[in-house]
Amino acid sequence: MYAVKGVYDGINFKLSEPAPVQEEYEVVITFTAPLKKKTLKKPVKDQRGILKYFGTWDKETVRCVLDIMKERKNFSLGRPEP
Repeated sequence: MYAVKGVYDGINFKLSEPAPVQEEYEVVITFTAPLKKKTLKKPVKDQRGILKYFGTWDKETVRCVLDIMKERKNFSLGRPEP
């Protein structure tokens, strides 16, 4: 008897590792626990939250960050990264 982990997406089964056999085998599929769907964090709508860090930065760093925020009209601290 061999055990191999995998995921069922509602249609297909996908093994997480290669099967340890090559020929046909009778299998028993056991559903152990539902997977939690990954959710993206909601983007920050108000960029002023970054201002709370200004007390820890020197004046030059603060001015640099403010300049970048002014230059980038679409600047968003909460955008999801690919």
